[in-house]
Amino acid sequence: MKTKWLDRDTVRAPHLALCLSEKAFDAAARHCKVDNPGAWLDLNRHMALLHTWERHGDLTCVVCLHPNASGADPIEVACTLVHESAHIFQRLCDSIGEHQPGREFEAYTIERIAERLMREFVRQVKP
Repeated sequence: MKTKWLDRDTVRAPHLALCLSEKAFDAAARHCKVDNPGAWLDLNRHMALLHTWERHGDLTCVVCLHPNASGADPIEVACTLVHESAHIFQRLCDSIGEHQPGREFEAYTIERIAERLMREFVRQVKP
């Protein structure tokens, strides 16, 4: 008999998207049926901005990254995505009622979120 492996996640991860344009952000909001998603990104003030929406117990986190990021210093982009990953972790903890997360849980979760965002960034800007 073949073993059926189950999902290894212990916490239900948020739906996560990376948007490099206002058009992509609008499409994500439409997909999530968000009527008033807020402003995409103030291009003069922010390198990135996190939007979070919760509906029927499902958390959605959308990171909007400045379109110039594709030509920016890769370390600056990575640092920005790690920063936004920390905010996603904070919002995730709020949504599950976790007020004192363990340090390893926090570190591994932020690492996993950051990796997903970085891989998606590379996928989107790849020639």
